[in-house]
Amino acid sequence: MMLRPIALAVLVVGVGACRAGERADDKKPRPVPNSAAVPDNRRVIKEMVVPTLPAGQTITIDGKLDEGAWQQAASSGEFVDVGTGVTNPRLPVQGSVRLLWDDTYFYVAFDVKDASIRGGFPADAKDPHLWERDTVEIMIDPDGDGDNKDYYEIQIGPQNLVFDSQFDNYNQPRGGPNGPFGHQDWSAALESAVVLNGKIDDDVEKDEGYVVEAKIPWSSFTKASKVPPESGSFWRMNFYAMQNNGGVAWSPILGMGNFHKAARFGRVKWQR
Repeated sequence: MMLRPIALAVLVVGVGACRAGERADDKKPRPVPNSAAVPDNRRVIKEMVVPTLPAGQTITIDGKLDEGAWQQAASSGEFVDVGTGVTNPRLPVQGSVRLLWDDTYFYVAFDVKDASIRGGFPADAKDPHLWERDTVEIMIDPDGDGDNKDYYEIQIGPQNLVFDSQFDNYNQPRGGPNGPFGHQDWSAALESAVVLNGKIDDDVEKDEGYVVEAKIPWSSFTKASKVPPESGSFWRMNFYAMQNNGGVAWSPILGMGNFHKAARFGRVKWQR
């Protein structure tokens, strides 16, 4: 397994749906909209056209997002409620993501708004269950057809810990009774950094959130037919900001499955 280089930067300044369909701390299931009742305009699969890193520019993975290249990146806009497909400011976590790529890496930057940042995992935890507290999540289906064959899951929490796994089919392999966990021996071999706008696990002061910046080598996606992808080609992806197994997404699931439902992932077009 390739080792993951990690950089961690922490600044203390003042920055629902779920992996399985509901918040883990709810005693009763949260209502999930009947997909048949969702307006057609919310069913449309979202798209982002992702440009390459501008020539001559580089990105330092430090969580600061102060390079000019990030201003030219593709942007998701504000994430929406996974069940309804609309923004909901009452949810406890909000987020957005920006994307870039070059011949070697896929670059991702999340901006998460979270008034109570939760970590609580050992500093050396391997594949911790980040979705049980706070995390961002990337779902990647490289063949672009949304059939859930050979897809990837990557989560990065505010402690800069990572859960990464590869799946053969929808939620398979489960990897245990509390899955789906997939093939956890797969490594994204990514480099990541987190900047906190607040303090983890501190109830005294209100937090603002956190920023996650990462670069993932194309060579990690061994199930993809071609890496780096060809200009003009599409991959299916989704992006989430999560808290306590609930959260918001770029592309809503609309009650049609859980966070792994590739048919509801958005379409990412790689553009040179």
